[in-house]
Amino acid sequence: MINGLQKDYLLSMKEINDFLNWYKERSFGIGMNFYEINDEHNKGPFTSKKDYVVYQNILMFDIKQY
Repeated sequence: MINGLQKDYLLSMKEINDFLNWYKERSFGIGMNFYEINDEHNKGPFTSKKDYVVYQNILMFDIKQY
């Protein structure tokens, strides 16, 4: 993030591909300004947790495959 915040997510390949498609389309001005991530791996006491990533706040990202 442009403010130095770093977030890690455990995503399936489908979720990664969905994010990459959104990011590419957004770079051409197509689609929503934010991306919704269902953070089911770290939801704590909540029934669900969603993070919203704003396109213009993304400085860079990397994908690590295990």
